[in-house]
Amino acid sequence: MKYTEHNEKVLQNFADMMITRMEEMKSASWQKGWIGHAYNEGPVNVSGNSYAGANFFLLLMYAGMKGFEYPIFCTVRQANKLGAHVNKGEKSVPVIFWDRVAKDENGKTVKFEDYQQLSATEKERYEVYPVLKSYNVFNIDQTNLAEVASEKMDTLKGRYTPAEMPTDTKGMFVSSEMDAMLENQSWVCPISYKKRSNEAYFSPSQDRIVVPTKAQFKKGKSKDDIFKDGQEFYSTLIHEMIHSTGTKERLGREKGERFGDKMYAREELVAELGAARVGQVLGFDKRILDNNAAYLDGWIAALKKEPKFILTLLTDVDKAAKMVTECVCAPVTKEEVQPMSNQSKELQ
Repeated sequence: MKYTEHNEKVLQNFADMMITRMEEMKSASWQKGWIGHAYNEGPVNVSGNSYAGANFFLLLMYAGMKGFEYPIFCTVRQANKLGAHVNKGEKSVPVIFWDRVAKDENGKTVKFEDYQQLSATEKERYEVYPVLKSYNVFNIDQTNLAEVASEKMDTLKGRYTPAEMPTDTKGMFVSSEMDAMLENQSWVCPISYKKRSNEAYFSPSQDRIVVPTKAQFKKGKSKDDIFKDGQEFYSTLIHEMIHSTGTKERLGREKGERFGDKMYAREELVAELGAARVGQVLGFDKRILDNNAAYLDGWIAALKKEPKFILTLLTDVDKAAKMVTECVCAPVTKEEVQPMSNQSKELQ
């Protein structure tokens, strides 16, 4: 895939954003997660449409890093149509999307919409190529939309009302969706979570996930820390679930063979960011796992060396996170659970 100079600048922007967040996470005083805020809902534009793909994670993280109250964005044109404006001096963030163009044998380019109107014979003269494009958006906090379109903004903000955060008898965070998935064993592979274990892992050879019991995660002394210990249990579980999506028969990610491999480290980052995205859906901001903090310098170096790495990385994160959320947020009963092999094919 060839990138234009503009596209390279956009991807550099994203890489710089991720590097900044990782540099912050290296600090011993860092207590937040990857996003920096638990929004419990994905980013949307002022029309209420949700952003997807790489934009989902990047806009959430951007909003958290900038301290915006809500991950609601708009273009200058969208703000103007509502009678508002972007405040002077504000900086935008790019949103990316894939488009297609067609080129004939002489290199002449036509819009894909025009190409589609051609006859089958005429289409034979063209080749279709994917093209990465972008446009700039601003958070609503960077505009006067709250003043001139208050009713519409209040409706959008209402989507981000914090969900109830229940606890179990030990005071640990509870996710009813995750618990139902575990009880029904409705994930694409078996999950062992009731027996004590000193480690969490996904075994590709056995196609099986093992995590310590939830009680083993209870290490905090304060009420708040104990509550977060519950979130850590689910974060760890989701991390391993993301790993299990990468097998050959599922999403087919290259993982590397051992600790220290370049692809091994990349897979750990996919699992970290994938778990952070799923955590947002469940209403909490995932903190980095202690054993993955050691990867931060390597991840930073990789992004500095090859910023375009961010695009394929977040594409993999998006695919894996969707597999998890489609299962967890639509739990099934034991009678509805299909054989693992069938589930794997349907979830690809």
